[in-house]
Amino acid sequence: MSDAPETDAVSPSIQTWLSQGEQLYAAALNEFRALESQLDELEQKLAAKQVEVNQIAQIIGKPGVEGTRRLSAQLTPAPMAATVIDGPSRLPVPAAQGAPGAPNSSANATIARALTGKFGR
Repeated sequence: MSDAPETDAVSPSIQTWLSQGEQLYAAALNEFRALESQLDELEQKLAAKQVEVNQIAQIIGKPGVEGTRRLSAQLTPAPMAATVIDGPSRLPVPAAQGAPGAPNSSANATIARALTGKFGR
């Protein structure tokens, strides 16, 4: 038998699937951008309101408010090789796998505690 009829039957369904995926992506991306824009506007309003509240608080002798919003972080792909901080320059240097001086789980935990401000507590 020939492979042509089977290929013809599969091709349109894959193209349809890809097309639907593109449409879903475009719609989700548009919604994401709209929400991001709304969030930017709300953050500006929140900052202005915080200034207003703090001005009023200062006049009437009440404590001011601090922003309770957490800083957001963006995830980035992990590098292929581990890195270590080398010397006072504090520049990352690629570490050979299993090399002496490469961070182990204990060193990673220590670094994590230092970065989160929980070091030595």
